[in-house]
This record gives sequence, C-alpha cells and structure tokens, in this order.
Amino acid sequence: MAGVLAALLGAGQAGAVAAEPFGIEVRFLGAPLGAAPRSAVNEAARRVSALIASPFEPVRVDVPAGECDRGLPALRGRLTRLVVFVRVKRLDDDLYATGMPCDLHDGSFLPIYGVVDLNSAGLSDLPRTDVLDTMIHEFLHVLGVGTLWERDARVSVSGEQDDRVFLKRQGKTTLYVAPRAVAAFRALGGRGAGIPLDPDLGHWAGEAVCSEVLSGSSGEYTGRLNPVSPLTLGALEDLGYRVQGGRAAPFRLPVGACPVQADPPAVPAGGFASCAAARAAGAALPLRRGQLGYRPGLDGDGDGLACER
Repeated sequence: MAGVLAALLGAGQAGAVAAEPFGIEVRFLGAPLGAAPRSAVNEAARRVSALIASPFEPVRVDVPAGECDRGLPALRGRLTRLVVFVRVKRLDDDLYATGMPCDLHDGSFLPIYGVVDLNSAGLSDLPRTDVLDTMIHEFLHVLGVGTLWERDARVSVSGEQDDRVFLKRQGKTTLYVAPRAVAAFRALGGRGAGIPLDPDLGHWAGEAVCSEVLSGSSGEYTGRLNPVSPLTLGALEDLGYRVQGGRAAPFRLPVGACPVQADPPAVPAGGFASCAAARAAGAALPLRRGQLGYRPGLDGDGDGLACER
C-alpha cells in the first residue's frame, strides 16, 4: 500500500492526468485455463465494463508481490484500466469462485485492482454459460458490489475512511439502504426501509430477488445468465460509478416464493431454430447472448436479447 501511495502522491505533483474510458484488464494466473472458459472470462469482463459509463482514473502503482493476497504478483506501472488477476486454484467444494477488490483510490474509494479465484475442481465440467454468469457475478464483487458495503472495507490507499452508510440493521435482518439501489427496488414494487440482504451481507437476500445476478441464491439458477437488474446498477451508482442505465436486464421481483428451476431444456446444436421452438422446449425467454440456445438470427435488433416478445 505504501508503494501505491507514493506513486499517487507523485502523480499529483506532476499535474492532473486525463481520465480514460472504463475497462477491465484480465491477467490470468495459476493453473492453465481452457479456451472456452478463458473466452467466457474475457466476455464477462467486457460485459461488466460495458455497464460503466464513468472513466477509470489512471494511476501509477508500485505494489509488492502478495500485498493484497498471498500469491499475487507485484503490480507496477501506470494503470489505465481496472486490473483483475484471475487465478485458477482449489477452493472449498461449495464455491465456484470468489472475487474482491484490493487497493482503493483516494477520494472516490473505487477499486484500483482486484482478484477473482476460480475453483479448479470441476471447472472443466462447467458449461460456458455458467462460467460466464459466475464471472459476471465475481467481477461485480471486484467493482465493490457486496464487498465495499461495510464501512471498514472502504479505506483508500492513503488511509482515508469513507463514512457513507450502505447497511442498516433492522431486527434480525440487515438492509441495504443506499439511495440509488433502494429507489430501483421501490420502482420494481419493493417495500420497506431497504433491500433485504443475505446473512453474508454481500448479496441480495435470495428470497427477495431469487435469480438476480447478485442474489445469495443465484448459484441455484444454472444453465443461463442471471439478470443484472436495476438493483445492481443502482448499487454501482451508490458506490460512485456512472452507469449505462439501458444495460439493466428485464427483471421483476418475485411474488410469493421463488420459482424452482426446472431441468434445462434440450438445446439443438447451433441454437433454437425459432422463438416458437425455444418456447415449446420450455426455455426461459428472452434468451440472452451467451446463453445456451441463443443465436444472432433470433435477435432482430442485435441488443443481446432474443425472443423478447
């Protein structure tokens, strides 16, 4: 952290540096990753980058090896994108992956770099769609959604403390109370003082949002891309990002209990021949780009959603 701080102070003395567009730069570490999951990781980075309208603030860093987490290499030089180390390693059997930010910028308290660990056990057996969905989830954690909600986590490289309030205890439940995501929750019909959270305080409560990408229950909904809803875009805004509002996926809060996921439909090679065929097979519509069954021929307006009507 001291190395990063010295570099930041040096950059300030040299004068203002123009901000550049937001992007995620993936650096792979650990066990070799096959072509299909590697492609899914890179696509997830592009998709999450596309959610952000604000630029990444360039910064010159000099981070020693292992400072953020054991086994990470040194990070030196001028960063113009959010660097995320993606490691393939053995994790606990109940985890697909974990993601977290490392050092935070002064002033904005937004991440400078981060790390995602993918569980090497069973990774080769995961369908590409599940790898893509998992990585979107973890890259959002690296951006700070769910990982920077608690006050103690928001300390910048020079030791500044961010005093914004994101969480509030209400009885036995913890609520997310920052304004943008709460406004999105209410616009969707949600009630109460805030959004109920999972016990880990880093995900929306599964019973409140079911399959939303940052739901505590999202891992139960496989074989598809879980939606990045206005709630999660609102949480990004609460952290300080400007977002592309039109990138939010169609989403509804559940009425009653969450639906139980049925066995995934059989998908012909090359995707469904028509939207009628997809509907007849029991596929959840719309089909999203990257999801089994999607093909460009069904996506007339090219927005990444096929069979929208």
